[in-house]
Amino acid sequence: MFQGMKRTFSILIMLVFAISLAACGQSADKGAGTAAGSASPSASLSASPGSGKITVEDATGTVTLDKAPERIVTMDFSFTDMLITLGVQPIGIADDNSPDLFMDAVKSQLKTYTSVGSRYEPNIELISSLKPDLIIADINKHKNALTQLKSIAPILVLNDFQADYDQMLKNFAIVAKATGKEEAGTKRLQEHQAKMDEAKKKIKNTKLTILPAVVNPKGFFGHSDHSYSGSMLKMLGFEDPVKNNAAYPELTLEQLVETNPQAMFLMPTEKVTIVNQWESNPLWKKIDAVANNKVFTVERRDWSLSRGMLGSEKIAEDIVKQLGEK
Repeated sequence: MFQGMKRTFSILIMLVFAISLAACGQSADKGAGTAAGSASPSASLSASPGSGKITVEDATGTVTLDKAPERIVTMDFSFTDMLITLGVQPIGIADDNSPDLFMDAVKSQLKTYTSVGSRYEPNIELISSLKPDLIIADINKHKNALTQLKSIAPILVLNDFQADYDQMLKNFAIVAKATGKEEAGTKRLQEHQAKMDEAKKKIKNTKLTILPAVVNPKGFFGHSDHSYSGSMLKMLGFEDPVKNNAAYPELTLEQLVETNPQAMFLMPTEKVTIVNQWESNPLWKKIDAVANNKVFTVERRDWSLSRGMLGSEKIAEDIVKQLGEK
């Protein structure tokens, strides 16, 4: 209970701290890969659509909107997760031309939208044709397109691709204010914290080193505690076996054996991956997670793509299912 109160208090402190930043007109850190967007929005009640201007601090500075936006284009799955959580429907989404990449909890609530192509190479002309009044983009992934996007509509730039769990919470608060949903966002953050506290109670043993990893046919990419999913595991009390400053270090089988995680949550991009090759190698069986049958397959769309409230709650649910009370 103390940990839950401490966590909730930390979120409230974060929001109060943001009020002072907004008052001073201080902009957020502009550096890629840093804690950009550390200035989360104020906790005061936000104006409803049409009732006044909204000012927020994003990863590049101050963004002022004439009113709460109604035609929003999201440039990644994480931003869509956040909007859906707030009850806001985007009109356009960079979904890599594959709606199957949405996690079920997001897809089931999405209404009709226009795909604007790849997250890395969005269709600028198509975005412009939608006449958005807000575009939400990532400071790293979309840095080469920001100038073009700004010529179309106001743009909210967040540090998302390199964000850890705490940064995701700040990003969610920023999106909530920018969309005129700050009161609902604050309430949802409290509900989310209650769910995380409940998950912690159900986890039997956190004295495990756990490695989440994306695996494809050519490589094994561990997610350290600097990554979104890795930092979530750390928040839940687990230890990171990678201990790498990089968020997504690629590991050889030999390096994985040396790292020796006691449990692994693998996110395959395809049915056949490099793990299928490694399983016939004697080194694979030397890994504690393998020897103790603690290698779990989870959905990449849940654990890696949908970096928001719904995605993080699904991660916690999967962990409790595999490592919690039986």
